[in-house]
Amino acid sequence: MKITYDKRVDALNVSLRSGTVSKTLEVAPEIMIDIDKSGRTLNIEILGASEKIGKKNFGKVIVGKRALTLPAFG
Repeated sequence: MKITYDKRVDALNVSLRSGTVSKTLEVAPEIMIDIDKSGRTLNIEILGASEKIGKKNFGKVIVGKRALTLPAFG
């Protein structure tokens, strides 16, 4: 998994697996998922991320019960 943030366009992208995108679905306003031909999610993109997630949360990721600190996105 790879998490990136594009400050220029305020977009957060979570890449879950590699593959060829078959379709992009808007599951909520400004929240898209890319899926492959088997229906597996490849990427999640959130536009306007700083408003939806809050900048204070960008450095926090919880995997299971373990909290991980990410490099600053600012």
